[in-house]
Amino acid sequence: MKRTLLSRLGLLALVMAPMLLLAPIASAQLTRVSGTVLDLQGKPYPGVVITITNKADGTKYTVTTDKNGKWAQNGLKIGSYTVNFKKDNIDYTQDMQINGSMADTGAVLPMNFKEIAAKNPAYLEAAKKREEAVNAFKAMKAHFDNGVKAMHDADTLKQQLRTTTDASQKQTMQASLNTDYQTAITEFQQARQGSNEKDPNLPVILRNLSAAYEGAGQYDKAADAAQQAITIKPTPAAYEQLGTELAYQGKMQDAGAACDKAASLDPTDKSTAGICYKNLGIVLTNAGKMADAAGPLQKATQLNPNDAQTWYLLGNSLTAQIDTKKEGGKDVYVIPPGTKEAYQKCLQLQPNGPYATEAKQALAGLDAMTGEHSKQ
Repeated sequence: MKRTLLSRLGLLALVMAPMLLLAPIASAQLTRVSGTVLDLQGKPYPGVVITITNKADGTKYTVTTDKNGKWAQNGLKIGSYTVNFKKDNIDYTQDMQINGSMADTGAVLPMNFKEIAAKNPAYLEAAKKREEAVNAFKAMKAHFDNGVKAMHDADTLKQQLRTTTDASQKQTMQASLNTDYQTAITEFQQARQGSNEKDPNLPVILRNLSAAYEGAGQYDKAADAAQQAITIKPTPAAYEQLGTELAYQGKMQDAGAACDKAASLDPTDKSTAGICYKNLGIVLTNAGKMADAAGPLQKATQLNPNDAQTWYLLGNSLTAQIDTKKEGGKDVYVIPPGTKEAYQKCLQLQPNGPYATEAKQALAGLDAMTGEHSKQ
Protein backbone atom coordinates (compact mmCIF):
# COMPACT_ATOMS: atom_id res chain seq x y z
CA MET A 1 0.00 0.00 0.00
CA LYS A 2 2.84 2.44 0.83
CA ARG A 3 4.46 1.81 -2.49
CA THR A 4 1.20 2.49 -4.25
CA LEU A 5 0.72 5.74 -2.34
CA LEU A 6 4.28 6.84 -3.03
CA SER A 7 3.86 5.93 -6.63
CA ARG A 8 0.75 8.04 -6.81
CA LEU A 9 2.44 10.96 -5.07
CA GLY A 10 5.40 10.65 -7.35
CA LEU A 11 3.13 10.67 -10.38
CA LEU A 12 1.28 13.72 -9.05
CA ALA A 13 4.57 15.53 -8.55
CA LEU A 14 5.62 14.72 -12.09
CA VAL A 15 2.32 16.03 -13.44
CA MET A 16 2.51 19.24 -11.37
CA ALA A 17 6.14 19.97 -12.16
CA PRO A 18 5.59 21.21 -15.73
CA MET A 19 2.76 23.41 -14.48
CA LEU A 20 5.08 25.06 -11.97
CA LEU A 21 7.74 25.52 -14.59
CA LEU A 22 5.29 27.04 -17.03
CA ALA A 23 3.66 29.44 -14.59
CA PRO A 24 6.22 32.30 -14.88
CA ILE A 25 6.09 32.10 -18.68
CA ALA A 26 2.28 32.33 -18.76
CA SER A 27 2.38 35.61 -16.81
CA ALA A 28 3.23 38.36 -19.33
CA GLN A 29 5.95 40.82 -18.29
CA LEU A 30 4.96 44.46 -18.53
CA THR A 31 7.22 47.46 -18.37
CA ARG A 32 7.26 51.24 -18.51
CA VAL A 33 8.74 53.47 -21.21
CA SER A 34 9.50 57.14 -20.63
CA GLY A 35 11.54 59.97 -22.07
CA THR A 36 12.00 63.67 -22.71
CA VAL A 37 11.45 65.30 -26.11
CA LEU A 38 13.47 68.35 -27.18
CA ASP A 39 12.54 70.49 -30.21
CA LEU A 40 14.71 71.67 -33.11
CA GLN A 41 16.20 74.34 -30.84
CA GLY A 42 17.02 71.80 -28.13
CA LYS A 43 14.28 73.08 -25.79
CA PRO A 44 11.62 71.00 -24.01
CA TYR A 45 8.82 70.26 -26.47
CA PRO A 46 5.34 70.16 -24.89
CA GLY A 47 2.26 68.82 -26.67
CA VAL A 48 4.04 66.25 -28.84
CA VAL A 49 1.72 63.32 -29.60
CA ILE A 50 3.59 60.04 -29.17
CA THR A 51 2.07 56.88 -30.65
CA ILE A 52 3.60 53.56 -29.61
CA THR A 53 2.59 50.62 -31.80
CA ASN A 54 3.26 46.94 -31.11
CA LYS A 55 4.55 45.47 -34.39
CA ALA A 56 3.23 42.00 -33.58
CA ASP A 57 -0.42 42.68 -32.75
CA GLY A 58 -0.91 46.33 -33.76
CA THR A 59 -1.81 47.48 -30.26
CA LYS A 60 -1.42 51.26 -29.98
CA TYR A 61 -0.68 53.48 -27.01
CA THR A 62 -0.91 57.27 -27.24
CA VAL A 63 0.58 59.78 -24.83
CA THR A 64 1.39 63.51 -25.01
CA THR A 65 4.43 65.29 -23.61
CA ASP A 66 3.86 67.66 -20.68
CA LYS A 67 5.04 71.27 -20.38
CA ASN A 68 8.60 70.02 -19.73
CA GLY A 69 8.59 67.70 -22.74
CA LYS A 70 8.38 64.61 -20.53
CA TRP A 71 6.23 61.57 -21.17
CA ALA A 72 5.69 58.02 -19.89
CA GLN A 73 3.64 54.98 -20.87
CA ASN A 74 3.02 51.95 -18.63
CA GLY A 75 1.87 48.43 -19.44
CA LEU A 76 3.99 47.58 -22.49
CA LYS A 77 4.70 43.91 -23.17
CA ILE A 78 8.01 42.50 -24.32
CA GLY A 79 8.33 42.92 -28.07
CA SER A 80 9.16 45.20 -30.98
CA TYR A 81 7.54 48.61 -31.29
CA THR A 82 7.49 51.71 -33.46
CA VAL A 83 7.36 55.06 -31.68
CA ASN A 84 6.03 58.06 -33.64
CA PHE A 85 6.52 61.66 -32.51
CA LYS A 86 4.18 64.17 -34.12
CA LYS A 87 3.58 67.91 -33.73
CA ASP A 88 3.74 70.89 -36.08
CA ASN A 89 6.60 70.20 -38.50
CA ILE A 90 7.78 67.10 -36.61
CA ASP A 91 6.71 63.66 -37.81
CA TYR A 92 9.37 61.16 -36.80
CA THR A 93 9.24 57.40 -36.22
CA GLN A 94 11.81 55.25 -34.43
CA ASP A 95 11.96 51.51 -33.69
CA MET A 96 12.20 50.31 -30.10
CA GLN A 97 12.81 46.84 -28.62
CA ILE A 98 11.52 45.96 -25.15
CA ASN A 99 13.10 42.92 -23.54
CA GLY A 100 12.87 41.14 -20.21
CA SER A 101 15.77 43.04 -18.65
CA MET A 102 13.64 46.20 -18.73
CA ALA A 103 10.79 44.74 -16.69
CA ASP A 104 12.04 46.16 -13.39
CA THR A 105 13.84 49.33 -14.44
CA GLY A 106 11.72 50.36 -17.44
CA ALA A 107 13.01 51.72 -20.75
CA VAL A 108 14.10 55.27 -21.47
CA LEU A 109 13.75 56.75 -24.95
CA PRO A 110 15.07 60.32 -25.13
CA MET A 111 14.42 62.32 -28.31
CA ASN A 112 16.41 65.42 -29.24
CA PHE A 113 15.31 66.74 -32.63
CA LYS A 114 18.12 69.30 -32.69
CA GLU A 115 20.68 66.49 -32.67
CA ILE A 116 18.68 64.44 -35.18
CA ALA A 117 18.50 67.38 -37.57
CA ALA A 118 22.24 68.08 -37.18
CA LYS A 119 23.08 64.49 -38.08
CA ASN A 120 20.55 64.33 -40.91
CA PRO A 121 20.30 67.52 -43.02
CA ALA A 122 17.65 65.90 -45.22
CA TYR A 123 15.39 65.53 -42.21
CA LEU A 124 15.91 69.18 -41.29
CA GLU A 125 14.94 70.23 -44.81
CA ALA A 126 11.84 68.04 -44.67
CA ALA A 127 10.96 69.51 -41.28
CA LYS A 128 11.27 73.02 -42.70
CA LYS A 129 8.95 72.13 -45.58
CA ARG A 130 6.43 70.68 -43.15
CA GLU A 131 6.68 73.83 -41.05
CA GLU A 132 6.08 75.98 -44.12
CA ALA A 133 3.06 73.85 -45.00
CA VAL A 134 1.69 74.12 -41.46
CA ASN A 135 2.15 77.90 -41.42
CA ALA A 136 0.57 78.21 -44.86
CA PHE A 137 -2.46 76.23 -43.70
CA LYS A 138 -2.81 78.36 -40.58
CA ALA A 139 -2.69 81.53 -42.68
CA MET A 140 -5.17 80.11 -45.19
CA LYS A 141 -7.56 79.05 -42.42
CA ALA A 142 -7.31 82.47 -40.76
CA HIS A 143 -8.32 84.18 -44.01
CA PHE A 144 -11.12 81.66 -44.57
CA ASP A 145 -12.47 82.16 -41.04
CA ASN A 146 -12.36 85.94 -41.52
CA GLY A 147 -14.34 85.55 -44.74
CA VAL A 148 -16.93 83.36 -43.04
CA LYS A 149 -17.31 85.95 -40.25
CA ALA A 150 -17.79 88.74 -42.79
CA MET A 151 -20.49 86.69 -44.56
CA HIS A 152 -22.20 86.01 -41.23
CA ASP A 153 -22.19 89.74 -40.45
CA ALA A 154 -23.63 90.39 -43.90
CA ASP A 155 -26.45 87.88 -43.31
CA THR A 156 -27.29 89.61 -40.03
CA LEU A 157 -27.43 93.00 -41.75
CA LYS A 158 -29.67 91.61 -44.50
CA GLN A 159 -32.15 90.42 -41.88
CA GLN A 160 -32.12 93.84 -40.24
CA LEU A 161 -32.60 95.60 -43.56
CA ARG A 162 -35.81 93.65 -44.18
CA THR A 163 -37.40 95.00 -40.99
CA THR A 164 -35.94 98.52 -40.86
CA THR A 165 -38.15 101.35 -42.09
CA ASP A 166 -35.87 104.27 -41.33
CA ALA A 167 -34.33 105.48 -44.61
CA SER A 168 -31.10 106.79 -43.08
CA GLN A 169 -30.58 103.54 -41.16
CA LYS A 170 -31.14 101.55 -44.32
CA GLN A 171 -28.52 103.60 -46.13
CA THR A 172 -26.00 103.05 -43.32
CA MET A 173 -26.77 99.33 -43.18
CA GLN A 174 -26.45 98.98 -46.94
CA ALA A 175 -23.01 100.61 -46.85
CA SER A 176 -21.95 98.22 -44.07
CA LEU A 177 -23.38 95.32 -46.03
CA ASN A 178 -21.32 96.24 -49.09
CA THR A 179 -18.22 96.51 -46.89
CA ASP A 180 -18.84 93.07 -45.40
CA TYR A 181 -19.16 91.48 -48.84
CA GLN A 182 -15.98 93.16 -50.05
CA THR A 183 -14.15 91.99 -46.91
CA ALA A 184 -15.38 88.46 -47.52
CA ILE A 185 -14.21 88.58 -51.14
CA THR A 186 -10.75 89.80 -50.11
CA GLU A 187 -10.39 87.18 -47.37
CA PHE A 188 -11.57 84.28 -49.53
CA GLN A 189 -9.22 85.43 -52.30
CA GLN A 190 -6.34 85.34 -49.81
CA ALA A 191 -7.41 81.88 -48.71
CA ARG A 192 -7.50 80.84 -52.37
CA GLN A 193 -3.94 82.09 -52.88
CA GLY A 194 -2.81 80.17 -49.82
CA SER A 195 -4.22 76.95 -51.21
CA ASN A 196 -3.35 74.78 -54.22
CA GLU A 197 -5.14 72.56 -56.71
CA LYS A 198 -4.56 69.43 -54.61
CA ASP A 199 -5.90 71.00 -51.41
CA PRO A 200 -9.22 69.29 -50.49
CA ASN A 201 -10.33 72.58 -48.93
CA LEU A 202 -10.09 74.50 -52.22
CA PRO A 203 -13.58 73.68 -53.59
CA VAL A 204 -15.12 74.90 -50.32
CA ILE A 205 -13.08 78.11 -50.50
CA LEU A 206 -14.21 78.70 -54.08
CA ARG A 207 -17.89 78.11 -53.29
CA ASN A 208 -17.68 80.62 -50.44
CA LEU A 209 -15.89 83.08 -52.73
CA SER A 210 -18.71 82.60 -55.24
CA ALA A 211 -21.29 83.41 -52.55
CA ALA A 212 -19.36 86.55 -51.58
CA TYR A 213 -19.26 87.71 -55.21
CA GLU A 214 -23.00 87.04 -55.42
CA GLY A 215 -23.66 89.22 -52.38
CA ALA A 216 -21.67 92.00 -54.01
CA GLY A 217 -23.67 91.64 -57.23
CA GLN A 218 -20.66 90.43 -59.23
CA TYR A 219 -22.48 87.48 -60.76
CA ASP A 220 -20.02 86.77 -63.58
CA LYS A 221 -17.18 86.35 -61.09
CA ALA A 222 -19.47 84.32 -58.83
CA ALA A 223 -20.24 81.92 -61.68
CA ASP A 224 -16.55 81.66 -62.57
CA ALA A 225 -15.61 80.74 -58.98
CA ALA A 226 -18.37 78.12 -58.86
CA GLN A 227 -17.19 76.66 -62.17
CA GLN A 228 -13.64 76.42 -60.80
CA ALA A 229 -14.97 74.47 -57.81
CA ILE A 230 -16.78 72.09 -60.17
CA THR A 231 -13.63 71.56 -62.24
CA ILE A 232 -11.74 70.48 -59.13
CA LYS A 233 -14.54 68.48 -57.50
CA PRO A 234 -18.01 68.29 -59.08
CA THR A 235 -20.61 68.12 -56.30
CA PRO A 236 -24.34 68.92 -56.09
CA ALA A 237 -23.48 71.94 -53.90
CA ALA A 238 -21.10 73.35 -56.50
CA TYR A 239 -23.68 72.93 -59.30
CA GLU A 240 -26.33 74.54 -57.08
CA GLN A 241 -24.03 77.53 -56.65
CA LEU A 242 -23.37 77.71 -60.38
CA GLY A 243 -27.06 77.45 -61.23
CA THR A 244 -27.89 80.34 -58.92
CA GLU A 245 -25.20 82.60 -60.36
CA LEU A 246 -26.21 81.82 -63.94
CA ALA A 247 -29.80 82.66 -63.06
CA TYR A 248 -28.71 86.04 -61.75
CA GLN A 249 -27.06 86.64 -65.12
CA GLY A 250 -30.32 85.83 -66.89
CA LYS A 251 -28.93 82.60 -68.36
CA MET A 252 -31.92 80.56 -67.29
CA GLN A 253 -31.41 77.65 -69.69
CA ASP A 254 -27.83 77.13 -68.47
CA ALA A 255 -29.00 77.64 -64.89
CA GLY A 256 -31.63 74.93 -65.29
CA ALA A 257 -29.01 72.58 -66.75
CA ALA A 258 -26.82 73.18 -63.68
CA CYS A 259 -29.74 72.33 -61.39
CA ASP A 260 -30.44 69.20 -63.44
CA LYS A 261 -26.80 68.21 -62.97
CA ALA A 262 -27.07 68.79 -59.21
CA ALA A 263 -30.08 66.46 -59.16
CA SER A 264 -28.50 63.69 -61.26
CA LEU A 265 -25.02 63.79 -59.74
CA ASP A 266 -26.22 62.39 -56.42
CA PRO A 267 -29.85 61.16 -56.54
CA THR A 268 -29.81 60.67 -52.75
CA ASP A 269 -29.15 64.38 -52.22
CA LYS A 270 -32.49 65.84 -53.26
CA SER A 271 -32.26 68.83 -50.93
CA THR A 272 -29.38 70.55 -52.73
CA ALA A 273 -31.02 70.30 -56.15
CA GLY A 274 -34.26 71.53 -54.59
CA ILE A 275 -32.50 74.62 -53.31
CA CYS A 276 -31.07 75.19 -56.79
CA TYR A 277 -34.49 75.17 -58.44
CA LYS A 278 -35.94 77.32 -55.65
CA ASN A 279 -33.20 79.89 -56.19
CA LEU A 280 -34.09 80.01 -59.87
CA GLY A 281 -37.70 80.64 -58.89
CA ILE A 282 -36.65 83.42 -56.50
CA VAL A 283 -34.50 85.12 -59.13
CA LEU A 284 -37.35 85.00 -61.65
CA THR A 285 -39.85 86.23 -59.04
CA ASN A 286 -37.64 89.16 -58.10
CA ALA A 287 -37.30 89.99 -61.79
CA GLY A 288 -41.09 90.13 -62.13
CA LYS A 289 -41.23 86.97 -64.25
CA MET A 290 -43.78 85.25 -62.02
CA ALA A 291 -45.17 82.87 -64.62
CA ASP A 292 -41.70 81.65 -65.58
CA ALA A 293 -40.93 80.95 -61.92
CA ALA A 294 -43.62 78.25 -61.66
CA GLY A 295 -41.60 75.57 -63.49
CA PRO A 296 -38.48 75.59 -61.31
CA LEU A 297 -40.56 76.09 -58.16
CA GLN A 298 -42.66 73.01 -58.95
CA LYS A 299 -39.48 71.00 -59.38
CA ALA A 300 -38.25 72.39 -56.05
CA THR A 301 -41.42 71.25 -54.25
CA GLN A 302 -41.02 67.77 -55.69
CA LEU A 303 -37.47 67.55 -54.35
CA ASN A 304 -38.05 69.46 -51.09
CA PRO A 305 -41.73 68.92 -50.24
CA ASN A 306 -41.19 70.21 -46.68
CA ASP A 307 -39.96 73.68 -47.64
CA ALA A 308 -42.76 76.11 -46.72
CA GLN A 309 -41.17 79.05 -48.52
CA THR A 310 -41.08 77.17 -51.82
CA TRP A 311 -44.79 76.34 -51.57
CA TYR A 312 -45.59 79.97 -50.80
CA LEU A 313 -43.56 81.19 -53.77
CA LEU A 314 -45.23 78.61 -56.00
CA GLY A 315 -48.63 79.85 -54.86
CA ASN A 316 -47.65 83.40 -55.77
CA SER A 317 -46.37 82.29 -59.17
CA LEU A 318 -49.60 80.46 -59.96
CA THR A 319 -51.71 83.34 -58.63
CA ALA A 320 -49.95 85.66 -61.05
CA GLN A 321 -51.27 83.45 -63.87
CA ILE A 322 -54.96 83.78 -62.92
CA ASP A 323 -57.00 84.74 -65.94
CA THR A 324 -60.66 85.47 -66.65
CA LYS A 325 -63.14 84.14 -69.15
CA LYS A 326 -66.70 84.89 -70.11
CA GLU A 327 -69.23 82.38 -68.86
CA GLY A 328 -72.94 83.09 -69.03
CA GLY A 329 -72.25 86.72 -69.70
CA LYS A 330 -70.12 87.02 -66.58
CA ASP A 331 -66.37 87.18 -65.98
CA VAL A 332 -65.19 83.98 -64.31
CA TYR A 333 -61.74 83.59 -62.80
CA VAL A 334 -59.59 80.79 -64.18
CA ILE A 335 -57.28 79.74 -61.37
CA PRO A 336 -54.34 77.47 -62.28
CA PRO A 337 -54.57 74.02 -60.72
CA GLY A 338 -52.63 73.68 -57.49
CA THR A 339 -52.76 77.36 -56.51
CA LYS A 340 -54.80 76.94 -53.33
CA GLU A 341 -53.01 73.71 -52.52
CA ALA A 342 -49.64 75.48 -52.60
CA TYR A 343 -50.72 78.03 -49.99
CA GLN A 344 -52.39 75.33 -47.89
CA LYS A 345 -49.23 73.25 -47.94
CA CYS A 346 -47.23 76.28 -46.78
CA LEU A 347 -49.60 76.73 -43.82
CA GLN A 348 -49.60 73.02 -43.06
CA LEU A 349 -45.80 73.03 -42.78
CA GLN A 350 -45.52 76.34 -40.90
CA PRO A 351 -48.87 77.47 -39.47
CA ASN A 352 -47.21 80.42 -37.74
CA GLY A 353 -44.20 80.81 -40.02
CA PRO A 354 -42.93 83.93 -41.76
CA TYR A 355 -45.25 83.38 -44.75
CA ALA A 356 -48.36 82.31 -42.82
CA THR A 357 -50.13 85.69 -42.79
CA GLU A 358 -49.60 86.28 -46.51
CA ALA A 359 -50.66 82.71 -47.34
CA LYS A 360 -53.91 83.11 -45.38
CA GLN A 361 -54.62 86.41 -47.11
CA ALA A 362 -53.98 84.81 -50.50
CA LEU A 363 -56.38 81.97 -49.72
CA ALA A 364 -59.03 84.43 -48.60
CA GLY A 365 -58.63 86.28 -51.90
CA LEU A 366 -58.94 83.06 -53.87
CA ASP A 367 -62.07 82.13 -51.92
CA ALA A 368 -63.58 85.48 -52.77
CA MET A 369 -62.93 84.80 -56.46
CA THR A 370 -64.50 81.35 -56.41
CA GLY A 371 -67.09 81.76 -53.69
CA GLU A 372 -65.60 78.79 -51.85
CA HIS A 373 -64.00 78.41 -48.44
CA SER A 374 -60.52 76.94 -48.28
CA LYS A 375 -59.30 74.77 -45.45
CA GLN A 376 -56.38 76.55 -43.74
